[in-house]
Amino acid sequence: MEKRKIERVEEMPVFQACMALALSIEKNSRTFAPDFNWLRSQMLRSSESVCANMTEGFYSQYSTEYLQALYRCRREGQETMTHVRYAMAIKQMSDEKGLGLSKGYDSALTQLASLIASIERKIRERGKAKAERPSDSS
Repeated sequence: MEKRKIERVEEMPVFQACMALALSIEKNSRTFAPDFNWLRSQMLRSSESVCANMTEGFYSQYSTEYLQALYRCRREGQETMTHVRYAMAIKQMSDEKGLGLSKGYDSALTQLASLIASIERKIRERGKAKAERPSDSS
């Protein structure tokens, strides 16, 4: 079976997982008490940053730039997990919702780690240039 070339970041399963998690964070943090709007804001920012950094890296010119963006994704994902654990600890998020999000982030970050390892391997083998993408003008 031939692998289909991914041409848009939105086609990547790891991006889809991270986007779904960011949307779930948005939905599940709506009920935070007003005193915890700062926590909601931090959670929204870090969860959305995972997707934004992945997009930025995907469309970068060099594999090393893509790799750096994926490292940022990993950091932002870990930060989001910390916010989720904190929200659970202070009872702003139920254990059920928080554990579901944590499980989702664990899975997404595992996918991300595999992607990072694959790109690191390709950089070692081929150098930092990314494979050519079909141009939009053709």
